[in-house]
Amino acid sequence: MLRLAPPPPPTERAPVRHPHAALLGAVSVALSALDRHEQAHATALAGIDFDLPEAAPTVDDRVQLDAAAPLYFASELERAGLLGTAELIAGLFVSGTITQPLGPTATLLHEFWRGRRARLDADERNAIFERVIETPHFDRLMRALCEAIVAQADGVDLREQVLLATHAQGLGAFLAQRVDPMAAIAARDIVETINTALVFLRDRLLQAAFGVNDLWRLVAIVGSQNGVPAGMAREHLERGRHGQTVLLWLGQHVADSAIRFDPARPGDVAVIAAAQRWLAASPSAAAPVRQPAADAAPMPPLLMAA
Repeated sequence: MLRLAPPPPPTERAPVRHPHAALLGAVSVALSALDRHEQAHATALAGIDFDLPEAAPTVDDRVQLDAAAPLYFASELERAGLLGTAELIAGLFVSGTITQPLGPTATLLHEFWRGRRARLDADERNAIFERVIETPHFDRLMRALCEAIVAQADGVDLREQVLLATHAQGLGAFLAQRVDPMAAIAARDIVETINTALVFLRDRLLQAAFGVNDLWRLVAIVGSQNGVPAGMAREHLERGRHGQTVLLWLGQHVADSAIRFDPARPGDVAVIAAAQRWLAASPSAAAPVRQPAADAAPMPPLLMAA
């Protein structure tokens, strides 16, 4: 008697992770934070009908911190050279240097180039970043906060809870004084520009025109022309992405007098992990200045022509 063997059990296909999922997710979080900032700012303008002790965090302080997080993320992407790369490539395209057919991406490049005078330029962006993310003061306060967060991973006592709250209020006050309405408006403009640039920088046809197959490889090659060490672009990405997570948490807890993390709460674990990763991606103040790698990849002909 002929009998067929039973078919194999059905298998679920593993979801394909987008190669830039982390970056796209961080940009989406930044835009969501700016939406919350705008909504909260409108509420705050209605007025505060109760007295607050001097130097206590105010409603406006917490509102401003919602814009500080995406501004910090954008500042690290600026240091990574993301928008500088996008602007250079758009210029090469409209000048006719890029001759390969790019399909719909060609329209995006034209629109990006035409809109260059309507958005903040590099000098204006950097002026905003330098005013809000003032170094080395921000780095010192951020490092102290992240170290206090990570210290709670193994359990805490009241002293550590109060210490963490103190560091949170210190960084919160520092940022709230610097994120004025102009900076908040700039944050929206900059993050939306980043989001637009990512659409065409991820295009495989565009990457192939430059002889690369990865967004960050393209950014790194452009950065090498400006003396940026190899690998620095990704480090800035990691620092910005994880720093944004910590700063968004800060906006929710800046007024707390004692802060305790619960290892059983996924949200708390995510913040601790982000703080640890920010520390890992941030050079210490004593770290030596790194020199450009001697074996940097040669520049593609298109970029050499620029």
